[in-house]
Amino acid sequence: MLEESLRRATIMQEAKIREHSTSVILSFATVLLCAAISYADPVEDFYRAKQVRFITAYSAGGLFDTATRIFARHIGKFIPGKPNVWVDNMTGAGGLIATNYLANNAPRDGSVLLNLDGALLRLQALGNPAAKFDARQFNWLPSPGPDIQVCWVGKQSSWHSVTEAFSSSKELKMGGLAPGTFPSDNARALQTALGINLKIVDGFKGVTEIRLASESGEVDGSCSSYEGVVRSFPKELKSGEIRVIAQIGEKPWPGLENVPNAIDLAKSERSKWLLRVAVIGPNDINRLFTLPPGIPSERVAAMRKAFDATFADADFQGEIEKARVVLRRISVERIKEVALQWLDMPAADKKELQKILRIN
Repeated sequence: MLEESLRRATIMQEAKIREHSTSVILSFATVLLCAAISYADPVEDFYRAKQVRFITAYSAGGLFDTATRIFARHIGKFIPGKPNVWVDNMTGAGGLIATNYLANNAPRDGSVLLNLDGALLRLQALGNPAAKFDARQFNWLPSPGPDIQVCWVGKQSSWHSVTEAFSSSKELKMGGLAPGTFPSDNARALQTALGINLKIVDGFKGVTEIRLASESGEVDGSCSSYEGVVRSFPKELKSGEIRVIAQIGEKPWPGLENVPNAIDLAKSERSKWLLRVAVIGPNDINRLFTLPPGIPSERVAAMRKAFDATFADADFQGEIEKARVVLRRISVERIKEVALQWLDMPAADKKELQKILRIN
């Protein structure tokens, strides 16, 4: 009987040991599971196997399109989850179609980006009803920074310097996209600040199309980004088939020291103010990258970090050098600063600019 009691006690003890071991194992598994959950990256989970759509608001072949495509080839490896990034050209209305789409119709999950002309922010600031967006709500990303805005003409044009327009009764015809874009606003600001006989022909889809129009004599040229001209028409620029007749900057651009600078030709402080606020300042926020409003903050932060990493990437730097483009980084803070200079501008100044730039 004693032996039976001992046997039963042993069985019970072994059962307790097994129960305790199972409990320990389950507890350890629970800890591991919780740790795995806590260390999971929700941003990486979202972007893994995702198709990210990178919209450029302008036509193929120009600097906006080129910059977007270069970034698209490199940014994916720095976004958590390494999604595929593809480029979509959504042209029209000087970039308004794409910008309005991003603000109002694009998915607000971080899967759609936009490369837009920073000059479009002035449309909102000046109350143009076609600007159906609020730039304050965009989630800006580190973007390609400024170069300089210039006016150039094609080989069919007889113009060699903007100073010729001071005394000529002949119109200097410059192609534009639409009010609120650099080619159009540059030309109108120059026309007013210098008092020259200049005509703006709006409606082109991009600078490449303006270049073709200059060959037929429809326009003389355009007032646009110098880096865009260098990138898009290097042979014509070198041969003289494209001539830079003016630059608009605080100081001469390297290599353009002999080209007249509009800021030096302006005869009043008000004219210089116009050039600074309408051309030179906005040039700092040219070629902006942004996400739509309402994106989860952790995805915005991850995307900003990815763009910073792309700017520093050796492969990316090698490609932009090979493509003969200059893509200097401009910070999100600087983008916000310049945007607010327009959005917070006194009403009287806005009214004057509305008239000059035909933004209403």
